[in-house]
Amino acid sequence: MKKLTFILAFVLSAFIGNFAIAQQGVSKAELLTTLNNVDDLGYSKEKTSDLNNFNKNFVDDVYDITGSNKSDEDKIKGLKNLRDNNKDNLLNILGEDGYKDFKRSMKRQLKPLKRRSKLLKFII
Repeated sequence: MKKLTFILAFVLSAFIGNFAIAQQGVSKAELLTTLNNVDDLGYSKEKTSDLNNFNKNFVDDVYDITGSNKSDEDKIKGLKNLRDNNKDNLLNILGEDGYKDFKRSMKRQLKPLKRRSKLLKFII
């Protein structure tokens, strides 16, 4: 009886633990804060301000796509299209070298968030 109770408790805790991890997502504010964390890249205040405004709209668009009732495949396609369409805007704001630095920095900074929300790997 003890063995059965132990096994049942273990299975139940594993199920609840996996469910809790699956529900853990990334908030808009957390994603926006990560995208706006560019102090180490040395952009001017004007570029940083323009980038922050761009990121606010970008995060809203990302969450419009990820919060929709579409299939995961359609969400991935939408995020890839959003990323590709916004590349030109980022190039206009940051320039070629600044864009490369931003992209490299964001890939590094977004790693912890990508673990919690797999769809985020398609935004940068």
